[in-house]
Amino acid sequence: MLTLEAALTGAVASAMANMAVYPLDLSKTIIQSQVSPLTNESKNEGKILPKKRYKNVLDCMINIFREKGFFGLYQGMTVTTVATFVQNFVYFFWYTFIRKFYMKHKLRGLKSLGSHSKFAAPSTVEELALGVAAASISQLFTSPMAVVATRQQTVHSAESAKFSNVVKDIYHENNGDITAFWKGLRTGLALTINPSITYASFQRLKEVFFHDHSNDVGSLSAVQNFVLGVLSKMISTLITQPLIVAKTMLQSAGSRFTTFQEALLYLYKNEGVKSLWKGVLPQLAKGVIVQGLLFAFRGELTKSLKKLIFLYSSFFLKYNGQNKLTST
Repeated sequence: MLTLEAALTGAVASAMANMAVYPLDLSKTIIQSQVSPLTNESKNEGKILPKKRYKNVLDCMINIFREKGFFGLYQGMTVTTVATFVQNFVYFFWYTFIRKFYMKHKLRGLKSLGSHSKFAAPSTVEELALGVAAASISQLFTSPMAVVATRQQTVHSAESAKFSNVVKDIYHENNGDITAFWKGLRTGLALTINPSITYASFQRLKEVFFHDHSNDVGSLSAVQNFVLGVLSKMISTLITQPLIVAKTMLQSAGSRFTTFQEALLYLYKNEGVKSLWKGVLPQLAKGVIVQGLLFAFRGELTKSLKKLIFLYSSFFLKYNGQNKLTST
């Protein structure tokens, strides 16, 4: 698959999948940002979400619907969707580019050494490393959008959730320090292992269950891509959930934390070790559905794009042929 083709289909599929489950994502973020309040905490009152703690995702969604109506369930969706598109475009672009570059040089090395072709396929460790490199690059571009999106999801009023107001609030709260828009970047970089585990798991599971297929995701059916996407995302989410919770706590409105270690330590001391996996069920549900839809959409988009390219090429060749005949 061409690098640009992989990036475009991956980004569009990710944005479509994100929009499909956005209310779940919003509720999940709110639940993960809930921490035991300090007794003297009153700062930013009116902007931060109410002190009441939601029991679960369903309780959160029902309360949002009652307080803000249907569109309240989609608060901050525009920025989140754009961030998802950009992040996945950059990720798929660099993942495909780096993987092709690496495999090209690896094959050259193996040929020069006279090694067997069975060693040509990248190992799990190599897949993880390639994924980390691509995800790290994408984090640098999309961290500011993630900060704004999380803030939009965790403020109370619709007015405070407006993009311009969120940007102004973040800027003024940090005395004009623009690095505040990269808050949680370290955690984000640590979380690059998440998509790396996901895509490495996807490749390994595909080899195990569908080893006769090529590396092209478009060679599998939508159902096959969905199942592999679900399984691979479950693996990565369970491993990285504490870091996901810490990142949400760092970027949420009125956050009192400055590092992910501080956030995790606070949770451990005040709410116990189970709180490190707070919201894991909605995170799993959201991640699994999104990842499954992502691979299903991506596979179908890849097939559709190839058909369009084929039709365009056929029309172009036919049009050029007719022009040559008329000119002669």
